[in-house]
Amino acid sequence: MAKKKQSASDKWLAGDTTYQQQLSNYNKSKSDYESQYKRQTGIVNRDYAESQRAMNRQGDQDRVDQKNDFAGRGILKSGVFAKALGDYNTEFQAKMKNLLTGKSDKLGDLSMQRTNFLRQLKLEQDAARQDALRRRSAKLGI
Repeated sequence: MAKKKQSASDKWLAGDTTYQQQLSNYNKSKSDYESQYKRQTGIVNRDYAESQRAMNRQGDQDRVDQKNDFAGRGILKSGVFAKALGDYNTEFQAKMKNLLTGKSDKLGDLSMQRTNFLRQLKLEQDAARQDALRRRSAKLGI
């Protein structure tokens, strides 16, 4: 594939130290933000996994305690135990769903913030490019 010929404005921009410094700063900002974003999403995922494990451990223990309680009262094989266990499982699943929803909301917020940041950075890069081209035009008297 043939290399694309560099336009006159691209050549000028390559030699414009102010513009090149701005580009360098934008790229550094983007890199820093991406690292921050990756770290934050990692924290959200880690916290979710830890909470999920803790909830599952607690759920298992609660079910054993509930079974022992009903067995101790001699009503383990009753419909009362089945209803209590069913109610507990329904409540437990609702809590797990809320945990997942919280994780999804946090990741969605982080993603939206990232999109907004990158959009703003692109607008600033475009403005810097236009400023550099205006400087060139002014220098040439165009």
